[in-house]
Amino acid sequence: MIYRDFGKTGMKVSPLGFGCMRLPMTTKDGNQVVDDELAIPLLKRAVELGINFFDTAWFYCNFDSQRAVGKALRDVRDKVIISSKLPLFNVNKPEDFDEYLDKTLEQMGLDYLDINHFHGLTYKTWEEKILPLDLLDRAEKAKSKGLIKHLSFSFHGDANMMSELIDTGAFSSLLGQYNLVDKRNETVFWYARSKGMGTAVMGPLMGGALADGGESILKRMGSNAATAAEMGLRFVWGLPTVDMALSGMSDLQQLEENVKYVNDIGSISEAERKALLDRTEELEKLNDIYCTSCQYCDVCPEGIKPGRLFQLYIQHSVWGLDDTVRARLASKGPFGPGKEASACTGCGECKARCPQKIDIPNELKHVWPVLQSI
Repeated sequence: MIYRDFGKTGMKVSPLGFGCMRLPMTTKDGNQVVDDELAIPLLKRAVELGINFFDTAWFYCNFDSQRAVGKALRDVRDKVIISSKLPLFNVNKPEDFDEYLDKTLEQMGLDYLDINHFHGLTYKTWEEKILPLDLLDRAEKAKSKGLIKHLSFSFHGDANMMSELIDTGAFSSLLGQYNLVDKRNETVFWYARSKGMGTAVMGPLMGGALADGGESILKRMGSNAATAAEMGLRFVWGLPTVDMALSGMSDLQQLEENVKYVNDIGSISEAERKALLDRTEELEKLNDIYCTSCQYCDVCPEGIKPGRLFQLYIQHSVWGLDDTVRARLASKGPFGPGKEASACTGCGECKARCPQKIDIPNELKHVWPVLQSI
């Protein structure tokens, strides 16, 4: 494994980080929880292979990711960088910062976090929560107590606001979307680097859609990579201002393959990068829904998972991955699409959570009949 400076934090990170949103799941007492028998060896193997950055959050894996990550990594704490997030959706008073941080550390069995993010920061949460609740001051006090080492933010919104957040000087690093299909933040990553911030990418494989595409995606893109996952990761790593890309890996095969691709980091040529850019720009014109698969909309009282349905729709309409779509629609496991979209009551809870401001109930009326016809 090679390692890169993570901005001016003093930390060195593996170019491949482990995003702990998609750990293997099982059912226990009627609830979906992380399958420790699969997840713990998976996380430990990642450490053996040299991955040293692990990112989790309060909501991940049906609120069970933090526990599992802590259980797996406590005995190698000095070898790893552990990142989690303050669930801004649930923060309504200044004390909530401290309460959630304490709960996170207790759940993980840790004394401190290397990085604590403001989760899914937006204009609204900045103006209505971060500033009036003095959450930056709360974070600084937590740092002074040694409970967190660095403050960061994850972001799904407008790139201009990300630049404004960088200018505050409050953050050591950022976590933003960037992949073959979503390149809006490329300029911002350059700007963050100029300010000495660490830069981390989420969704390098478009929420798994690129990897799912397999040979079909490679042919459509005209890439000479061995796999679609290699193509996507090499593209992201080919941007000089990306320090590390998080990948959500659910099994040992995905882990071993992704680590292998680190050996080819920087090997993408300018000609190949330009060809990929030209092809994605052509395909992007076919996409009429901008969904990043952040899954923040998975709050439906009826059990619908809108983000997963939108991703299936995009895989069909843009990438032509109908075999993958049919298989996912038939899946009844934790990564399946949930209940049929026809169960939507239009309550709007999902719409309120969407950082892309998608009118989810209305779009489901369009997307669901298309998926049924595949």
